[in-house]
Amino acid sequence: MKTNMLKKIIVVLMFLFCAIWAFSEEIPAPVTTYSNAEGYNTYGQVPLSAPKEKIDAVLWNFADFENWLLDGLTRNDPEAKKLTCTLNDMEYLSGENQFKIYFSLNFWFLRNWENSIKFSVSPMDDVTEGIKLDVVKDSRITKIIDTLTYTISIEYQGDKATLYYTGRCKLRGIAARFFTLNLYKKNVEWYVRTFANNFINKLKNQDLFFFASRD
Repeated sequence: MKTNMLKKIIVVLMFLFCAIWAFSEEIPAPVTTYSNAEGYNTYGQVPLSAPKEKIDAVLWNFADFENWLLDGLTRNDPEAKKLTCTLNDMEYLSGENQFKIYFSLNFWFLRNWENSIKFSVSPMDDVTEGIKLDVVKDSRITKIIDTLTYTISIEYQGDKATLYYTGRCKLRGIAARFFTLNLYKKNVEWYVRTFANNFINKLKNQDLFFFASRD
């Protein structure tokens, strides 16, 4: 009995080491460009060492995003406190097929004012596997945001895959004058790197749970 238990512990530890190695790829730095016509465009890619069924199980489980996607991005995180904007919480509105993101601006007189923004969710297209998030405009948002769209697509190669992402944002009014390219990069590229790291950790933890739950 003790021998079997010891074997299981050794196997789990070996798998843990392999899982950490498999997901330890350095996340490439995002690239952000700006033009007057299109605004800001942030894009990049992330290598993933996981089969399609595991990636799909995480990517398409929208209701579970609130449990992991914002790890390290809320006002309680010391690094997030250095950003202009912190993302406090999120929820998936299944009836509307929308994400609602709650956020705060890190200015002393606005720190306790929580705002929210909604994104609609749709498939990329008939050819590309992925999702597209478009801001749902309301009377307040349209005062500062002209366009805000994020896309996530996956290209599969056997047990490996590449995640491609883009974030397009065109601001207006006082926001367009306030957000310089450097300030925008400091905030958005931090979000992107943290989102990608959270996605990889979610895949890793799912693999560990899947393995540990087997007899």
